Amino acid sequence: MPFSALRFSHDSAFERYVLDEIAPALLLTPGLQVVDYRDESRDSPRIHALVGGAPARAVAHVNGQSVGVDVTPMVFGAAWKVVDLVLDGIFSPTPKPMSIEAKCSNAVTGNGPQRLPPFRGEVDLWRRVMCLYAHTADLRHSVVHRELIVHADGQLEASPDPAQTRAPTIMTREELGYFFRAVQGFTAALISGSVTARERANLLFLLDQLQAHHGLSALGGREVTRMVLILATPQVTSDGLSFDARPVLQLVRGKWPSAGIDLLLRLPDGTILGGELEQAPDDRPAVIRVQRPPKWLKVRPAAEWSRWDRLGTR
Repeated sequence: MPFSALRFSHDSAFERYVLDEIAPALLLTPGLQVVDYRDESRDSPRIHALVGGAPARAVAHVNGQSVGVDVTPMVFGAAWKVVDLVLDGIFSPTPKPMSIEAKCSNAVTGNGPQRLPPFRGEVDLWRRVMCLYAHTADLRHSVVHRELIVHADGQLEASPDPAQTRAPTIMTREELGYFFRAVQGFTAALISGSVTARERANLLFLLDQLQAHHGLSALGGREVTRMVLILATPQVTSDGLSFDARPVLQLVRGKWPSAGIDLLLRLPDGTILGGELEQAPDDRPAVIRVQRPPKWLKVRPAAEWSRWDRLGTR
């Protein structure tokens, strides 16, 4: 039986819920920057800063009293289990469940087990996730079976295993955060069967921060920490409609280098198109056809545009 994204989604639902709530792959700051080209020169758009509230934090209660609880070891166990379930799904045709040791051995052999959509062409990315899984197994065993060493500065250290030839795994608080977010982004893409340019760049960044644990080179990702929305209209030329993303990308990346950039484009007939601007052509203007827009743009409800009318254009 081939890997089933639906079955994996069901099997990993609780662990992924924990990661979604505690360690989202895109760790965005509150608020939104709106770059408004609706009624102005493309050299001088209006910029609106919309302030957002601080994200809510979970509070644990014991006997009705709130208490401070460090759940990092449990979150690590949940994150590692999610990747373990991916391997279970890949090897599900085996007559009996494969041991963790056997799965780890397969994970670090060559480029690991068969790659799944949307990572079939992502050999380097896939290999790093597989190596992270295998190289942190001793930390998982320490959480589940043996003594886990928790340092005052937040580091988690695996207890020594006589059968292990390398030093026990130690992950810093920062590395644990990157690991949780990398697993969340990786498995979300497996379930949806797709990964956008923004999500991919962010995932590569997270994996780059974990080189000490997967043991492979950096891939040059880009973390996304805030969102910017572009409101614009296409250029009308003798050949039709077009939109040149290059000057917009240059402006936004100059001001907010770690931003994810969404575009809402209003066509002359009132059609609203939206998408991730990072996916626009970076060597030429994009041709906009109403009946067949570029793949990176989708028709959006008119309300997504009109909600910004209150900002004004003057």
